[in-house]
Amino acid sequence: MEKTALLVGQSGFALFTLSLMIGAFIPKLRNPRMGLSAHLTAGQSGVALMVSALFWPHFGLSAWAMPVIGWALVLSCLVLTLGIVIAAATGASRSLPLAGQGYSATKPIERLVSFLTIGSSVVLLLTCFTICIFMINA
Repeated sequence: MEKTALLVGQSGFALFTLSLMIGAFIPKLRNPRMGLSAHLTAGQSGVALMVSALFWPHFGLSAWAMPVIGWALVLSCLVLTLGIVIAAATGASRSLPLAGQGYSATKPIERLVSFLTIGSSVVLLLTCFTICIFMINA
């Protein structure tokens, strides 16, 4: 298996394992509903990364793009999960209003969570879009 694909797959397994740990702490979080969102996000992201690793050779990525796209996928999934975990622990809700309804945090924490969740979501979307472009051109 190609080196980047292995990194993506191993990171996916680690993130999936992290989702199990997050799940154990859901009742202890300030906003348990947001904790459930963090748990599900980590689990789904972990599975998505593992599946991406399996399909890696079929994406048609050029050699220079493989590590860039691989790291972008892994880091955006990790940062998104981190942002949601911080929101669950602190009650931040501005950028995640459905799961955060009825909760709030200080302005700096709200800004941090917004930066992490929105920024990582944009990077993840652009990365997946880039993979689609490579697949079309392959």
